[in-house]
Amino acid sequence: MKVKKKEKNTGIGKKRRLLGQSPAGYMTVEATLIMPIVLYVCIFIIYSGFFLYDRCVMKLDAYRAVLRASSIYRQDSQAVYNTAWDMMETLTAEKYIAAEYQYEIAVQGKVQVKICGQVEMPFRGIEEMTGVSAWSIEETVESKCLNPVLFIRTCRRLIEAPEEE
Repeated sequence: MKVKKKEKNTGIGKKRRLLGQSPAGYMTVEATLIMPIVLYVCIFIIYSGFFLYDRCVMKLDAYRAVLRASSIYRQDSQAVYNTAWDMMETLTAEKYIAAEYQYEIAVQGKVQVKICGQVEMPFRGIEEMTGVSAWSIEETVESKCLNPVLFIRTCRRLIEAPEEE
């Protein structure tokens, strides 16, 4: 009487399970679930970077225009306005990555520059969920117009003033 040896199940799935690997096909299912999420997160991070970059550059441009306009002392406020306008035109030309913008300049004893912009949402689904169609940026900067001659005289008086003890 011959005894048959019991054959071991040497299927691919069992070998992989013994080696600690998952059976074939699971990686495809996991990738179809995870890859869209990873892609959306990466695009969201990139758009957040665009928004922060544009916000920082807009604030910097507004400060530079205000500083330049306030350093020019004129009895005529139109010259101060024109200086601020020219500065904003040259600074904002094709600089912002994702923002649509507009700016306003006001001169009344002080120079005020207000720049507003918005960055569109990267996905329509986020827009529908949150009810927000764009991230908005608004920066307002102002500076007093000083007569440089009076300012220098005042500074000299402060330096030359006797110290009280």
